[in-house]
Amino acid sequence: MHSSISLRLGAALALAGAAACADAPVPTETLAPTTAADAKAAASTTDENVTYSPLLAQINVGLEASRSPYRVSAAELRIAADGWNGVTSTVLVANDRARSLGIEWVKGDPRRDGRGGVTYAFGSNTAIAPTTRDPNGSNVRLVTPAEQAAYVDEAMSAWRNVGCSSQPITKVAIPAGTDPDILDQLILGQAPSQNYAQPADIVHSGWQTAQWFRTLAGGTFGNSIIGVTLFFGFVDNAGNFTDIDRNGQVDLALSELFYNDRFYWGNGAPNVVDFYSILTHESGHSLGLAHFGKVFITKKDAADGISIADIKYAPYALMNAVYVTGRNEIAGTDVSSFCSIWSSF
Repeated sequence: MHSSISLRLGAALALAGAAACADAPVPTETLAPTTAADAKAAASTTDENVTYSPLLAQINVGLEASRSPYRVSAAELRIAADGWNGVTSTVLVANDRARSLGIEWVKGDPRRDGRGGVTYAFGSNTAIAPTTRDPNGSNVRLVTPAEQAAYVDEAMSAWRNVGCSSQPITKVAIPAGTDPDILDQLILGQAPSQNYAQPADIVHSGWQTAQWFRTLAGGTFGNSIIGVTLFFGFVDNAGNFTDIDRNGQVDLALSELFYNDRFYWGNGAPNVVDFYSILTHESGHSLGLAHFGKVFITKKDAADGISIADIKYAPYALMNAVYVTGRNEIAGTDVSSFCSIWSSF
């Protein structure tokens, strides 16, 4: 695609992404929206741009020292449109020789009590809450914990209802007095809570500040990460990732999911990030799905100016790496990817 089209695509994506940023002060941090100068979008996107993360590698050093049964494998990122530049990282890996996700749940894994399906929980040891607003910008408020839990349940139910697997996706409670997530502290270089206890296979750990995401990403790019799913894989006594079912995939031990409170959150309006779209996308990662699809604009559409309506996907999928605007639904390509993993469970 001609470079001028690429630049105009960047402007269109910047418009979409900046609309949802918390451009008024929010409880956890005051941030202006990302400027158009920082929003350079490429003509097309590949599924995954993989980047080695020294931070994740360092976290693994600590996990090894503590004799943990697992290590961080990778982090899948969903990027706001205003932060996409064509080479933006969509995956962070803890091993500089790893170039793909390659991690899945093992059916009946004895290290997970022999479960065929997976369990999930929602909770955090922080009180950080997302901010929402009405489509006209009024009624700015914090989203209650009960509302957050309902959005998580909706996202997990969306995949449960795909229907190509009989294995359960079961919600479990977090035991009283325990800290359900570990990476919220490890990312910041802090020791885990003394009361940390893994409550489920998949832990929706709620919202973190933009500073937390900048630390994860190693710079201001973290401002554009809307959500992240981090994967832990089981390791053997020598510290090597295991593959007990010999399917060529690392055996998944734990997924923790976090969301960025830099953005306004809501339901489908152009001035918010959509709860369902982001939480269901990250839930898809936690169940083993990776990114796929491209975003682009044709020369014909670019000829008379570019609007958000001109942006096209090949193919459209909930699991597209870049979030533009509105509500994204599970598409046929998402179903195919999900069923390729779960129909054999």
